[in-house]
Amino acid sequence: MTRLPLAQVEEHLHHVTQQFAQWRANRSTPRGRIPQPLWAQAITLAQHLPLTRVAKQLGLTPQVLKRRRDETRTVVGAPPAPSPPHFVEVQTSAWRMSTAEVEVQRADGTRLRITYSDSMPALVPLLQTFLETR
Repeated sequence: MTRLPLAQVEEHLHHVTQQFAQWRANRSTPRGRIPQPLWAQAITLAQHLPLTRVAKQLGLTPQVLKRRRDETRTVVGAPPAPSPPHFVEVQTSAWRMSTAEVEVQRADGTRLRITYSDSMPALVPLLQTFLETR
């Protein structure tokens, strides 16, 4: 939490006091619920000024303001949920396909050269067929 200059906090308290007065004058029922944005401003002020002073200035019950402030600290202080891993699609054309070459020579001098990019090619049957003497 950053510390604000006292004059700035006092000015904000005065502004929020006017907002509460305006809300009270225009609410539809005498016991209407205080809107969440006003609660948030009161809680912010209670972090910079004594809670009892803020409650008295805004016409709030100190215990209710304290409870709300503590609930906000609990929610804010909770460790954030881990974000799901981001999916990254990789095109196969973007990868350079690894290639391997196999060269085999029979006793009669015949050669076989195989270039492949498969990770597990079926070379055994091919080589057995090639190496069988005729």
